[in-house]
Amino acid sequence: MSVIDNIKEKLIAGWQTLTVKSDEDRIADVGRERFIVFFVALVLAFFLWLMVNLSREFNLTVDLPITLAGMPEDRALVENLPSHAKANVSAEGWKLINLYNNPPVINIDVRDKEVNLYDQVQKQMNSLPEISVQKVQPLILTVELEERISKKVPVKSRIATQFDNQYDFVEPPVITPDSITLNGARSLVSDIEMWQTDSITIDDISSDISKLIELEEPGNLISLSQYEVRYEGKVAQFTEGEVQVKVSSRGMPSGQQISFSPSMVTVKYDVPLDEYSTVQQQHSFEAYVTYSQVLNNPSGFVSPQISFTESNNHIKISSITPRSVAYFKKLDTGQ
Repeated sequence: MSVIDNIKEKLIAGWQTLTVKSDEDRIADVGRERFIVFFVALVLAFFLWLMVNLSREFNLTVDLPITLAGMPEDRALVENLPSHAKANVSAEGWKLINLYNNPPVINIDVRDKEVNLYDQVQKQMNSLPEISVQKVQPLILTVELEERISKKVPVKSRIATQFDNQYDFVEPPVITPDSITLNGARSLVSDIEMWQTDSITIDDISSDISKLIELEEPGNLISLSQYEVRYEGKVAQFTEGEVQVKVSSRGMPSGQQISFSPSMVTVKYDVPLDEYSTVQQQHSFEAYVTYSQVLNNPSGFVSPQISFTESNNHIKISSITPRSVAYFKKLDTGQ
């Protein structure tokens, strides 16, 4: 075979290959065109179905928001009013879609003791004559107002604390402000004696605390002068100490003496680490029994009371041993 014939055969084979690929592309193009035509037809059919069906009349229940108007400054609600009214309406589907997405607001004048919600809804629908109101729930609203008062009450803590080992408050924690003002109807506010914080627990405490704490939610009928308070406390690492204290008597009549057995009690206490050495050097405790304790305990045993001789230390007594001591009256030798 000549070189020319060989080249001719290769050209023919290449052309046949190109022809086959072009046919496959045409088949793919036809498939794509058919899919596009089918998709467009499906979309048009859907919109046609939607137009036909939404032209029919439907029933729909919608939530209409209620707002209060005309509230006198010196009056307050006694009971909550509903935030929404349920209205059952009928209209063409197109109209209901717009109503569902943009429901009208029902304005209630609280100076009216009874409000017919059906009439109020009907008034709001006057601008939409194609919509028919079938039913409204609730049908009647009863509005009860009362004298509005303010009352200042203390804040009660419901804050629990969990400290790291050997840490504690140096002094009782402080809530600021320690009181708030309530505002609302007299029958709701007058009997409230305090207001609580939220119930929370603060864990793993090893340093000073300064934290905003929310107050208990009052609901819609009572307002608070503020809705959170600051909880603060100074924290220190404590260590344990122990000291022997002689028991003495107080307020005894002239000429009467009492002795105790044992005559000493052991006081165990916790004190901030940086105050420990100072407390050890001072006579920080006194143990005593009063004359009234003796009179009121004919059994012969009394519990000594402990007082601090220094007021600038942050001492916390953990135990007194023994808790009770025997007492003996000494005869007056002058008689």
